[in-house]
Amino acid sequence: YIIAVADGAGSAKLSRRGSEIACNTVVEHCLEQLKDSADFEAKIRAYNEAKDSETAIREMGVTIYSIVGGGAFKAHKAIKAAADANDSATTKDFATTLMFAICKKFDFGWFVASYWVGDGAMCLFNKEKGTHRLLGIPDEGEFSGQTRFLTMPEVFKDPKAIMDRLRFSIEDDFAALMLMTDGVSDPMFETDNNLNSTAKWDEFWDKLHKGFADDEIPGVDLSDDNEESKDQLLRWLDFWSPGNHDDRTIAILY
Repeated sequence: YIIAVADGAGSAKLSRRGSEIACNTVVEHCLEQLKDSADFEAKIRAYNEAKDSETAIREMGVTIYSIVGGGAFKAHKAIKAAADANDSATTKDFATTLMFAICKKFDFGWFVASYWVGDGAMCLFNKEKGTHRLLGIPDEGEFSGQTRFLTMPEVFKDPKAIMDRLRFSIEDDFAALMLMTDGVSDPMFETDNNLNSTAKWDEFWDKLHKGFADDEIPGVDLSDDNEESKDQLLRWLDFWSPGNHDDRTIAILY
């Protein structure tokens, strides 16, 4: 699976185009990189067998740096190319956040790798075990309400800056992998600190399933055989939250 979401900066005039370029670029890059995935899968199996080894972690990190980190940098360059081709625009006009993940199920569990720049939230949630794992840290800018964007050169200033935004792990199982822009995470969690609370993620999961009675918005049936889940989720995103009017995007693998 390859999943990507992005949120263009409201103050940037071409940010919708920036977010589109970012998502399309990383998905296309990962599809190309994983088209013949036998070697990659062999590396994942080797990592699983020796995942407590520093050598195994380092070797897996190099692979993820190439595939996932390479996709993020390619998106950064694609936006810069679009800006260079537009005489009346700068790269800053395309400012956008980006989070994306690749994951595959094996007989020993799920392999998940991800990249995250900007605000919003990306999380592996396990309802049954009562656990959650954030796949990154929300970026906070110099002032309140600001964030960092894929278009900023400092995000790619050196290999460490890229590697710090990458995550990879093998999970026994999970209820859902969720990626959402701050238009969803802000009203649902209110603070970045609350993103670290499993109880808050449990509450969020319940809201997804139960909906909002006051707004007459039904919940989402996240079951394997429900073909209507995407439409239910779209209706669910129309919830009312005073003071929160940002664009809302969410992707859920369940």
